[in-house]
Amino acid sequence: MKLSNLLLFAGAVAGSYLVTKNRQAITDEVLDTTGRVEAIKDDLAIIQNSLQVINQQKELIQEYQKDLTYKFKVLEKDIQTRLAVIKETQEIEDK
Repeated sequence: MKLSNLLLFAGAVAGSYLVTKNRQAITDEVLDTTGRVEAIKDDLAIIQNSLQVINQQKELIQEYQKDLTYKFKVLEKDIQTRLAVIKETQEIEDK
């Protein structure tokens, strides 16, 4: 048997021994990691739902903004008309 094969075999045996010796710690770590991955997936789903709600609300707010802009323009024209009438009335009364 070649020395390199013997060293590879010895390394594999040592690695197997360490894995077997630390099997509980490795199992715990894998379970913990799996739990964290599941929690991350749940958080991602919540975030995506929240983004959908935000986008829907954003569209609604834009509609409100357009409506308010239109109403302010109408109100401004109404006020200008009323001020013109008040000004004419004052000029007539002043004469």
